[in-house]
Amino acid sequence: MKSSPPLVVLVLGGVAEREDCPDDASPLALAATPHLDRLAREGRVLRVRLVDDDALATTAAPFLALLGVDPAGAETSVASYLCTLAVLPLAAEECFVGAAFLSLFRDEVADIEPDLRPTEREVLVKDTAQAVARAGFRLHAGAPIAVAPRASVDPAAPHPEAMLGASIDAFEPGRPQHAFAHRLARQALDGHEVNEVRRDLGGNGADALWMWGPGGPARLDPPSDDRASTVGTDPAWRAVCAAAGLLLRAPQATTPPQMVKAVANALKRDAIVYLHVRRGVRDAHLRDLRRRAEGVAALDRHIVGPVAKAAADA
Repeated sequence: MKSSPPLVVLVLGGVAEREDCPDDASPLALAATPHLDRLAREGRVLRVRLVDDDALATTAAPFLALLGVDPAGAETSVASYLCTLAVLPLAAEECFVGAAFLSLFRDEVADIEPDLRPTEREVLVKDTAQAVARAGFRLHAGAPIAVAPRASVDPAAPHPEAMLGASIDAFEPGRPQHAFAHRLARQALDGHEVNEVRRDLGGNGADALWMWGPGGPARLDPPSDDRASTVGTDPAWRAVCAAAGLLLRAPQATTPPQMVKAVANALKRDAIVYLHVRRGVRDAHLRDLRRRAEGVAALDRHIVGPVAKAAADA
């Protein structure tokens, strides 16, 4: 009996975003996407559920749904999954929170997690960790998370993506210790040598640390198929997949050619391969609709087409 062909689940993050788009246009609608168009013509449309809750979109819920896990019965804090990438002790009264460096233009959030070199990040994390410890927050060196007393964390603090282009002061946490930790981090980062050197070289600095999304350790049932794997660079995606028991293939693959090769190799041994790719955060929030459409077209050209061929050849 002939076995079923392997399946590729392609997750294209950000391609359907409509922020700052006119009603009759979007980057996806305007982009040249011949490979996606062909797949749409030849494939079948299964059950579609549209969710208009912007807050839900920045949690782990979309990733869980893609893996067949009902978000209603699972932990949806991204930090709850990021903690699987590191070993952190957690007391009963503590929780995990997401932690990200922000670049500011005056007081507006201009970038999330600027492209820091490993040595730069190591120094900034060390100095920032010492600062926020005074407020009871423990910043982890190897993963974008922190540990804090649950009573000190404002659960209403938004995901950083919801703050892009707005004043950071408009989102100050409502709980004093949480707001104090953010102020301590900004003081430690203000005029930091790493930031000054980066600006001299024309790069963005890490001007603030933002912590959000309290949650506890996540536990998921293992996948029904033990031959499922994933390829992707997004830390949250990797963490959710790790909690679900998926194997991470080619963790060093970061460029489109490397990812396509990783998928092709995974298809030789795995029944299901998930590939997650996403346009850059800054690109997703550009006001220039044409440039955003070009980003979608690039994904279609460099990812969708080659992956579709790899799946057909498997």
